Amino acid sequence: MGLGDGAARVFRYVVKVDRGGSPNPFHGWCSLAVCKPQIRRAARVGDWIVGLRSRANDQVVFAMRVDEVVPLGNYWSDPRFRAKRPERQGPPDNFYRAGRGGSLERVSNALHGEELAAQDISGRNALVSWQFWYFGDQSPELPTELVHLVHSGQGHSLYVRRRPDDLQLLKA
Repeated sequence: MGLGDGAARVFRYVVKVDRGGSPNPFHGWCSLAVCKPQIRRAARVGDWIVGLRSRANDQVVFAMRVDEVVPLGNYWSDPRFRAKRPERQGPPDNFYRAGRGGSLERVSNALHGEELAAQDISGRNALVSWQFWYFGDQSPELPTELVHLVHSGQGHSLYVRRRPDDLQLLKA
């Protein structure tokens, strides 16, 4: 299988601000439910997401395998993810609930204001992982054999500089 013909993909992006909401590595799983709408719309189960430090983009903030893709309205209503709501302990990322007619309503929270709602909702999904590594401010450098995955700038990278053995090296 080549890159892009159904094989697991590796999305890479720069984590501009790491306040615990995006990614949200708390309560036993890592989730990406706000920010990065293009990744959240496109990612499939089995894909990987790697977040790189903004000032040292060869350092890894987190890496996660997508184990579940959950529509945002279902993310709110699923009891497994209640701990990630605003009224709970720690930074939230579960603050869009299903409204009338399939719309999503923003629940007041300290992480994302109303001005970010349209961007967040456009991602449609929350990505959930039980296999993840979160390093936060203790970010290690990418191993030499994966340094070609470095991404800088806005947006994300998917196939740029990918090699067939990247997934095996990332999992190791």
